[in-house]
Parts: sequence; structure tokens; C-alpha cells
Amino acid sequence: MNISTIRWKSDLNKSVLINNFDKRGWQLGCSEDDWNFYWCNVQSTRNIFNLENGHRLGDNQVINHFPNHYELTKKDLMVKNIKRYRKDLEKELNSIAKRNFQGRYILLDFIPLTFILPADYNIFKEEFRKNLSSTWIMKPTGKDISWVFADSAPSNTPPATSTTFTFT
Repeated sequence: MNISTIRWKSDLNKSVLINNFDKRGWQLGCSEDDWNFYWCNVQSTRNIFNLENGHRLGDNQVINHFPNHYELTKKDLMVKNIKRYRKDLEKELNSIAKRNFQGRYILLDFIPLTFILPADYNIFKEEFRKNLSSTWIMKPTGKDISWVFADSAPSNTPPATSTTFTFT
């Protein structure tokens, strides 16, 4: 496909989007289904993938969201899903889930040691004490902020809200 023939659609009238589309030579689609790239909001994504409307993306159509995208984009949910994936592979005796002599995954060891509090609080405290000079990243669940700390010990009371701690 020639880049000058790409047609776009957007739910947002944001100059940063439109300027980037124009810069690439993309053209605004002429009708509801005349697009290759759709910058849509989450509700539009739900509507597109709603089984009742019968709409499916064409082979030359892409969008910027997908159903349940938060399962991968929120750190706590991503970790939960990767752990579940590891367990499923182990149950299937899949070679991808092999562990080394220390019990660590050989191929699936791509996420750092992560704890979701308050559920993992006691395990987190134990690991924290083993690695006092290490750096930890704290990310409150559902927030777009993080804190990095290295030398302060966790309190004896777990946080009341869900928080993700990552060992780096």
C-alpha cells in the first residue's frame, strides 16, 4: 500500500494527531468505513468489537486500542496475566516454562520481581529485607505516577490501596 493512500479517522479533534497524519501524507477518510487507521476512544473500540453489531476490521484496518487493553497496559494486571500464562504453560508441560536449577524461569524470566500489595505484603517485606541496598519502584495501581526508593524500610502496616512494587 502506498503511504499516500492511507486514510485515517479519529474520534478526537486534536491538532497533534491531525498534524502527524497530514505530515505523513495520510488523508481523512470520506465515509464511516473508509479508513485504514482509526485513532479511537475506548468506547468506539468496544462498539467495533461488539459481537452484536457484526463489524469486523478489514485486513488493511488498524486501531490504537484493542478490547481489554488494560490487561497489558496496567502493570498489576500485566504481572497477574504473565504469572497465569506461566502456570498454564507449566500445567501443559510446555518446554517454554522450563526452570533452571535455582527454580527461575529460563525463557519466561522477562519481568522483574513484582509484588501487588496489600495481598503480597508479607512476601514483599521478606524480599525487601534480603535486598536492603536494592532499588524498588512503587506504582500505585491505576495511577500514572511512580516512586523510586532504595533505603527506607516498608512500614509494618500494608497500604490500604492496591500498590505494585517492582524490584530492579
